[in-house]
Amino acid sequence: MLFTIKRYSIRASARYLRQCFSSTICISNDPQEFTLQSNENRTSIRREAEKSLKIAFLGAPNVGKSTLVNQLIKRSICPVSCKVHTTQTKAHAIYCEGDIQLIFMDTPGMVSLTECKKFKLADSFRKDQKTSLNVADIIGIVQDAENIYTRHKIDTNILELLTEDTRKKIPIILVINKVDRIKKKEVLLDFVYTLTKSKKSPDFYDVFMISALTGDGVDDLRTYLLDSAKPRAWEYEGHVYSDNTCQDIIWQTVRAKLLDILPNEVPYRLLVKLEHFDPAPDDSVNALVSITCPNKRIARLLTRGRNNRIGQVAVMAEQELRHAFRTLVRLKLAVES
Repeated sequence: MLFTIKRYSIRASARYLRQCFSSTICISNDPQEFTLQSNENRTSIRREAEKSLKIAFLGAPNVGKSTLVNQLIKRSICPVSCKVHTTQTKAHAIYCEGDIQLIFMDTPGMVSLTECKKFKLADSFRKDQKTSLNVADIIGIVQDAENIYTRHKIDTNILELLTEDTRKKIPIILVINKVDRIKKKEVLLDFVYTLTKSKKSPDFYDVFMISALTGDGVDDLRTYLLDSAKPRAWEYEGHVYSDNTCQDIIWQTVRAKLLDILPNEVPYRLLVKLEHFDPAPDDSVNALVSITCPNKRIARLLTRGRNNRIGQVAVMAEQELRHAFRTLVRLKLAVES
């Protein structure tokens, strides 16, 4: 316990120093001289002090990887729903603090080759994890604490991906998610002990217990990653927060809300497409998304009644997109069959 407290104190101190140095300015008696010299000096210092870190999150479907990434970067840019396979391809989410840039690589849930063929999943469900590992500085294995059937062991698909060479070269951390759902903490400690002591598990550099939904423990994880950053030039400009376009984020968010609100396999049969995207002069966004249904029965399921489901989807998606873009978003959804 003393070691844990000491380590947290060191991380907190490092974060405080970063904030202090990133806000330091120079003072000059001559306004013109101040403007010129201040910009040049700060640019030079920034280039020398820049650090970055690439983090690849791996986990079974629906363990909360995308929710965690959204919490870490403080924007809702990764699609999230209660159903599996919401994330279909890898995406980079970028967070900058001071002179440090964190690049989070969100990946689809790990599936076997048999599952890919059975459910006709895209190749990205098998290839994107390998691609992310090739460039990762740290690997985060996300484990669902609520799932009593899988929480005590690392997914076999992940273990197959983590070769002996990968385990030696890249630090691996264990992230236990959904700890807020566990009432008895001794149960939590018991299966975490089993996970970390298993001969099949990799040697974890650190273990974090979090709730991606509530944000509990996420700040400590972010601080740990900031402190692990390596001196090197940033890969993205400071204003960039995703390698996806705004258009991609919009239709993916709408699709995720459809997965949330529609039952069973229905939402997987819908075709979601961005038809119109118009950034306004006041930085607000206007967008039109079409939803093509396979038949009229499903179209009626979306549109019937005053409080129809398509209206609910529009409201939820707008709220999510406003948090993602940090500006006003006006979203219209058109249902077709």
